[in-house]
Amino acid sequence: MDEIFDNATTAKIDAKLHKDVLEHEDKIEKIIIIVFIILVYIFKGWIGYWLKFGIAIPSEYTMTPIDVQNDPIQTNYTKEETEEKTFTYISLLNKHNITIKPQAHYVLSGSVAAKNYGFFFINDFFDSAALYDLGATWGKLADKKFYNKYLNCYSDKVYGTGSRVLYTEYKIYPAPLPHEYIQSHFSHSHIVPANRNIMAAMLKLKNWDKVKIEGELVDMEYKNSKGYTEQYQTSLTRTDTNQTSRGYGASETIYVTSVQIGRKIYK
Repeated sequence: MDEIFDNATTAKIDAKLHKDVLEHEDKIEKIIIIVFIILVYIFKGWIGYWLKFGIAIPSEYTMTPIDVQNDPIQTNYTKEETEEKTFTYISLLNKHNITIKPQAHYVLSGSVAAKNYGFFFINDFFDSAALYDLGATWGKLADKKFYNKYLNCYSDKVYGTGSRVLYTEYKIYPAPLPHEYIQSHFSHSHIVPANRNIMAAMLKLKNWDKVKIEGELVDMEYKNSKGYTEQYQTSLTRTDTNQTSRGYGASETIYVTSVQIGRKIYK
């Protein structure tokens, strides 16, 4: 027998459909909220990182262009000057305390050949201070066309050891520049930013940007998670290339107080 629908029956059906729709929408809303919370939890490190370092504000402007032809300028400190300038640095990431011992005033102007900052989740004390690695070149090497034809270059952190390395390899060998010249006109610098604005400025850099950084070459001393004192020494020359040299293979550790990108200077 056919079912007879009157106004009351239709109203009940409409009410049930409306209730089902609301319940469905409520479930979808809860699922979206749960997924959002999970994503925030997973990516909270990245989110906090970019909220902290996402905006760089220029401190001043200059009409002087960056000259990438000359060698870095370095003025070494005496032992007494180093002792006088030594201070405690507080990590911008996790508040770890690191003793900074300046060894020389340092100015580097070059082209960005490589960069890396993908290790900030590591809670090692050195990683807590040196938040950025910069591979820079100057002189005859400060030419993108040269690299496109003759070299590959990238900065990385070695899995297991935690060592930070600048890898270079020839596309064509020999290149038209002596190997010794190429080695001595590269630098792989571990950047210890003096403040958040300095780090935010470093994050703005793109490969083959011209950049000028100023600060100090520094040794670092800190107590590791087991309470033992560890020391790290910076390189003081561009020509030390082996693991027994000061700086463990020609890496400069720079406490950076000024960054120039184009006409903008960040402090």
